[in-house]
Amino acid sequence: MYTVWIHVVAFFQVVVMNCIQPVNWKYCYRVDQWLILDTIEGYEIWTKQKHPYQSEKEYLSNVQGTTPTEKK
Repeated sequence: MYTVWIHVVAFFQVVVMNCIQPVNWKYCYRVDQWLILDTIEGYEIWTKQKHPYQSEKEYLSNVQGTTPTEKK
């Protein structure tokens, strides 16, 4: 139960407090473009379907022409 509470408090401190400031409104007003997608990605990471920074790692591997486990 504490885990949920920690995430709620962290969300409030980071997202809500930053979206209150008028300078950030242009980044926060389209909640449907970031909140739902990030919630789904967080769930996939939590259930270990995905790893943090997995897409970035795959992109860098494709650019370098190597596989993620291959070492030079």
